[in-house]
Amino acid sequence: MTTISVRHAGRIDLAAFGLASDELASLRALAADWAAAVDAVFAAGGDETVPSDFIARCRRLAGELGDPAWQEEWLRDWHRLTSQGYPTLMLFSLLNSISDQCERSLLGDARSISRLHVDLLALLHRAVLAVLSCAVDLIEEGILQADGVPGELAALRHLWACAGKVPRLAVLSVSLVNRDAFVHLSAADLQSLPGQLASRLGALLRPEDRLFAGREGEWLLVLSNIRSMTQPALAGAYVQRDFSRPFRLASGKALYFDVAIGAAAWPDHGGDPEAVLAASRIARWHLAGGRESFVWFEPAMQVDWRQRFELAGELKAALAQETLALYLQPQVETGSGQCVGAELLLRWRRDNGDRVDPLLAMEIIDENGWRHLYTDWMFRYALRLSADLAAAGVELRLALNLTADDLVDDDLVEMIAQRLETWQIGGDRFTLELTESAMLASPERAGDIFAQLRQLGFRLALDDFGTGYSSLSHLVSLPIDELKIDRSFIVAMTRSPEHRRVVRTIVDLARDLDMQPLAEGVETEAQAEMLQQMGCHRIQGYLHAEALPEADFIAWYHAHHA
Repeated sequence: MTTISVRHAGRIDLAAFGLASDELASLRALAADWAAAVDAVFAAGGDETVPSDFIARCRRLAGELGDPAWQEEWLRDWHRLTSQGYPTLMLFSLLNSISDQCERSLLGDARSISRLHVDLLALLHRAVLAVLSCAVDLIEEGILQADGVPGELAALRHLWACAGKVPRLAVLSVSLVNRDAFVHLSAADLQSLPGQLASRLGALLRPEDRLFAGREGEWLLVLSNIRSMTQPALAGAYVQRDFSRPFRLASGKALYFDVAIGAAAWPDHGGDPEAVLAASRIARWHLAGGRESFVWFEPAMQVDWRQRFELAGELKAALAQETLALYLQPQVETGSGQCVGAELLLRWRRDNGDRVDPLLAMEIIDENGWRHLYTDWMFRYALRLSADLAAAGVELRLALNLTADDLVDDDLVEMIAQRLETWQIGGDRFTLELTESAMLASPERAGDIFAQLRQLGFRLALDDFGTGYSSLSHLVSLPIDELKIDRSFIVAMTRSPEHRRVVRTIVDLARDLDMQPLAEGVETEAQAEMLQQMGCHRIQGYLHAEALPEADFIAWYHAHHA
C-alpha cells in the first residue's frame, strides 16, 4: 500500500490510515501536548544533527497533519535530509520517542484510562504511522522505480555527491508527451514503455552521466563535470533529434512524442542540488504552450512560476469551495431576434477582486489533472442554473464545452447520467460542444461517447469548425446536430470575398448534412446581415450581449422578450 496520494503527488494519503476530517479535528486537541513532547525529547538530548526547521515542522504534526501545505513542507524537508544521508531509522526512533513522551504526559500516573484518552492516543499512533510509512515510500521510490530506473531521491543523492567534486554539473528535466494520447495501448505496451524510454534516453548519455526517473513521467538527466554550457544544450538537441523519429513499441505500434527540456546548472542556477533540480523543472514548465523544446533556466522564470503556482492553489480552492461561476452568452435567431439558447462560459474572480483569463484558468486545470473535478462541477452548476432559469420563466437550451481530456475519462457518461438523475432534468435541455481538434484526436472514441450522450437526450455541436482538419467522413459519421463557425472566419468575411465564400461553404455544408449552423463572435450588424443572407440564422457574440451573470442574463432575456 502506498501512502503517497496519487491524486496529489507528494502528499500523505491519510485515508489509507483511517484519518478522516473529523479524526483530524480530534487530533488537533493534542497539538499542545505533542509540541511539548517534541521539546522534551530534544531537551533531553535528541539528535543534534536534525535541523531546527525540521524540528519546528515536527512540532506542528498533531495540529496541522491534515493541511496539504504542511504535508508538502514536511515531505520536502525529509527529502532534503535523506538526500544528505540522514538514516531512516533515526526518524523512526525520533518520532516514536516523541509519541511515547506525549503518551506519558497525557496519562501520567493514572491507574485508569478514559475512553477519550484511548481514542486520542490511537489517533496519534495512526498519524505517526502515516508519516513514517510515507517516509519509507519516499525512500523506496528513490532507490529504484518499478522499471529499474533510480528515482528522484537517488538523483538528489547523486547530485549532492557530485557537487563537491566537479566544478559544474547540469540537470535536464525532460518531458516526453505522447501526441497520440487517445491511442489505447495494451497492458503489455504500457508495462514495457517506461523501460524502453529509459533505454533510449540512456543510450544518448556519456558514461559519466546518469538517468533518473522524476515525477509523473518526467526524466532527469544529470550531466557531470561539464566544461561549458554548450554541452547540456547539445545533449538536449540529441534527445530532440532522437525522439523526432517514431518510437516503436514491442508490439510494433509507433508512438510520436513531443519533447520539452528545461536545463539548469550548478552552481550557476542554484546554491544546492535541490535548487538546481527545481530550476530545471521551472524552465521546462516555462515551455508549456510554446513552440520551443529546450530552454535554460532564467531567474525571471521563477517569478512567473511562483505566480502561476499561487494561482493554481487559489484555483484548486475555488474548485473545492465552488466559487467559480458560469456566465451565459445569448444565442439569437437573426430573423426574430429571439434568444434560443446560451453558451455557458467560465468566469473566475480571485479573492483580491482580479479577474482571471478563462483560457489561463483552463490551462491550469488541465496541467494539474483537475479536468474531471472541473467537468463534474460544471455539470452540477449547469443543472442548478437550468432549474433557476426555468423558475424565472426562461426556457432555453444551455451549451456546455467538453474537451479532449473529457473524452478519455471512462467515467464521463456515467457521471453525467447520475447528475441528470439527481436533478431530474433531461439531457434535452443542453447542447454539448466538442472542438474539432478534440474530435480528431480519436474520432472512433468521440463517436462512441457522442452516441451515449445522444441516448441521454443531449444535442451535440462541433465547436470552432474550420480551424482543424476534419474529414467529411468523420463529419458524416458523428451524430452532430450543430456546426459552430469559428469567430476568425466571421471577422475575416467582411474583408474579402474569399473568406465570404469559405463561410458560405460551411453554412451550405451544415445544411446539406442536416446540421444547424451557428456563427460565433458576431459583433456588427453587417456581419449578422451577411450571415442571414447566407442561410445562417443563429448567431452569438457581442452584437447582442457579452457573457452575463445569471441575474443579468435573466433581466436581459425578459427585456428582449417583452
